[in-house]
Amino acid sequence: MAYRKNSPDTGLILRYIFAPPVIGLFITIVTFPVAFKSITMIAYVLFYSYCIGIPTVALFALTEKKLDRRYPWLQGPFKRLAISVLIEVFLVLIILVIVNIIFVIIFRENIDALIKKIADGYLWAISITVIGITLANSANFFKNWRQSAINEEILKREKLAIEYEALRNQVNPHFLFNSLTALTTLVHQDPDKAVTFIRKFSDVYRYVLENRDQDIVSLRSEIYLIKNMAYLYHYRHGDNLQITFDITPSDEKYIIPMALQMLLENALKHNVISEEKPLIVRISEKDGYIEVWNNLQPKSNISDSNRVGLSNISLRYSYLSDKEVLVEKTGEYFRVRIPILYQS
Repeated sequence: MAYRKNSPDTGLILRYIFAPPVIGLFITIVTFPVAFKSITMIAYVLFYSYCIGIPTVALFALTEKKLDRRYPWLQGPFKRLAISVLIEVFLVLIILVIVNIIFVIIFRENIDALIKKIADGYLWAISITVIGITLANSANFFKNWRQSAINEEILKREKLAIEYEALRNQVNPHFLFNSLTALTTLVHQDPDKAVTFIRKFSDVYRYVLENRDQDIVSLRSEIYLIKNMAYLYHYRHGDNLQITFDITPSDEKYIIPMALQMLLENALKHNVISEEKPLIVRISEKDGYIEVWNNLQPKSNISDSNRVGLSNISLRYSYLSDKEVLVEKTGEYFRVRIPILYQS
């Protein structure tokens, strides 16, 4: 049987409805139990509790939402708790003063009553706010910690999948066969170029073996890999495949390993490459992204198609950057933009 979680909005509405009267009646039981002998007093307490509780719950929810973005719980729980307590205690005290002033005016109470209610309210407001924030956010912290552990396990599995996919693309029989066929031809036609071909062929495999366990690699090393691959593919497809680069290699910029290799492989695997329909692949850098663009001329029947590549790249980036992997497909071209990473 499937269960549907309450949405955040539902939980917030429940807090609006139940939290104010529960807290108000609890304080009344402790400080002024005789009030429960009068229905009028109970109605007053409920009305007073909602007047303070509703704006307090709303402001607390907004505050927590803002703090989640700037001070995530998992990055500094004690710092986050201290900031939450300070801000939300300050907010509840402001609300308490404003509401009591309004009540004094409406019910024509004297100034002494106002001062006493504010003084008593401060103590309770601070105590309940601190306890409530501590309990609620402790539960939230452990929930996020548990989810983080789950996400880490998912990431490990996805990382293994992308490593396998990248390695599989390199060692599949078609890649080996085509590369060795080109090499055989070169050995007879141009031994010097054959030596260069073998060197670049080995560099590709060395890169895969050395970097498949890394989380990030320098942009320079990834571009070196792709240029070696472009050299190898040139002998397979000739001028029918045109790969151009408009990017400056850098050791200060990073991306996830083999991301460009997978995008290049996908472009070749999913598109027709012929003299009548040459495939154009452009790899460039723009606005903090590496862009892989190719003209779109899809094959009618794609064998050994695997869509895990893009989803894996996107998932791995979601753990390393706030920027998303951008995918754009039109009738004329297919473009993927992956964020450039920087080490702090």
